[in-house]
Amino acid sequence: MTKPDFVEIYRNIKYGHVKFNEEVHCPLILEIMSQRNRGTFSAFCVAVNIGEKKFYDWLRNSEVFQLCYCLGKMYARENWEAEGRELRDETLMPGTSSYRFEYWRMIGWSKFGIGKNSRIRLDLNPESKPNEHYAQLIKQAADGEFTAGEIKQLMEAINVGLNTHQVFALQKEINQLREDLVTMSENSNGNNTFADKRTTQEN
Repeated sequence: MTKPDFVEIYRNIKYGHVKFNEEVHCPLILEIMSQRNRGTFSAFCVAVNIGEKKFYDWLRNSEVFQLCYCLGKMYARENWEAEGRELRDETLMPGTSSYRFEYWRMIGWSKFGIGKNSRIRLDLNPESKPNEHYAQLIKQAADGEFTAGEIKQLMEAINVGLNTHQVFALQKEINQLREDLVTMSENSNGNNTFADKRTTQEN
């Protein structure tokens, strides 16, 4: 593997030269995801010099790219399953451990969430409100990104944010009502709440 030209990569990032091209990037992600020794979206990102955020932007903005990525994940999963079937038939000396099996299992944790040590990747827009995060999480769950336990924990975390957001929104409305009441009180004329002091003073 040749050393990347990091200066050129920096310039492409700074000046926005990396643009999504469906006819280029859709076949490329299928090709990379189907390779047994690569098969990750991070390998695709490195190949096209983009970060994780832009990758998910492309997924949101292109249904075709999203479908290609979903199929690519199936290629990667099938490659992993095939390797497992090979390991199942491997013969070892009694009392020896299979390092290949441990590595295979670790790949299952990191890529497919098979195991308690897997890392959760969230495709959430940080500018969205908590109720919008719900929809984004459900979309990822529908794509098979989370286990049932993971989605439960994530929903509970979103609930905390949603409740906090609602409390702040309610407090803002209460403060606005207080300001309106003060303004009405200052402009009222005695018991006649329809009169305006400013109009009376001018007359």
